[in-house]
Amino acid sequence: MTPETPSRSLRRARPAAVHGHVVRRGAAQAPPELVARRLRSRTWRAANSWWLAIPAVGLPWLSFLYMGLRARRPQWVLAAVAYFVLFGGAATGLGVGIAADATLWTVLGALAGTGAWGLGLVHSIMANSAWLRIKAAFTGEELTPAPAPVEPPPPADPVQALQQRLTEVVGTAKRHGGRLPDGAVPAVREIEDVLGPLLAHVARRGAEVEELHNLEAIVTEYLPGALGHYLDLPEDYALTNRGPGGATPAEELVSQLQLLLQGARDLQRAVHDQDARKLSVQGRFLDAKFRRSDLDL
Repeated sequence: MTPETPSRSLRRARPAAVHGHVVRRGAAQAPPELVARRLRSRTWRAANSWWLAIPAVGLPWLSFLYMGLRARRPQWVLAAVAYFVLFGGAATGLGVGIAADATLWTVLGALAGTGAWGLGLVHSIMANSAWLRIKAAFTGEELTPAPAPVEPPPPADPVQALQQRLTEVVGTAKRHGGRLPDGAVPAVREIEDVLGPLLAHVARRGAEVEELHNLEAIVTEYLPGALGHYLDLPEDYALTNRGPGGATPAEELVSQLQLLLQGARDLQRAVHDQDARKLSVQGRFLDAKFRRSDLDL
């Protein structure tokens, strides 16, 4: 059974990413934010999965015909025709067997009917996720609109922006502490303990271009990227699946956070070494400028 694909009518419209799936927006379809909210709502998903009762009682052809016509998916219409033919053949076999008292035809009809029912039910369950994504894109019932979050204006100072971004990333790690592996949140906090004072120090004396570039890479790319990629994975997969290197995603995350912590400490030491070199240069200048021989009249 091949995975379900978006309908032809949806493929012609502009794509919008919704929870890892591509939902196409046409003239008569819901806006992407409403689609995402519908798919996140367990109540909405349950209410729109009622059609699974139809194949459960032995009428998969009826449900696939409805969905195929509603979503404009020829594959589902063809599946409806196939299930109708299968059930028709099974009914014919049972009728012939009963009428002629032929056990073989009766058994064959019963087996064909049972097989068509089981196949239709499994196919329906597999198609439900695709149907929900398509149904969510239809206009119609509205959910209670969520209040738009009030976001503060971005700070003009790039170092201040990095401080704010670091706070957001650490907050994300704390909120998802139950999903993250052991050692991940403490590592993020240690990174904050290093980068927080370092950003404050750089803000006081002014950031150099290379320092700012390295800080931006850790705070806006490497650290949130590691956390985000991990949180995108199912929890069981992240804890148990081992990649080509033999490590699970959970172990990979902790390892990357330790590397980032070491990188933050190296950056902190480099900044302070740079300040120390400036002080040393100033000392040599003062020594050369105000040696007693230069002050003699």
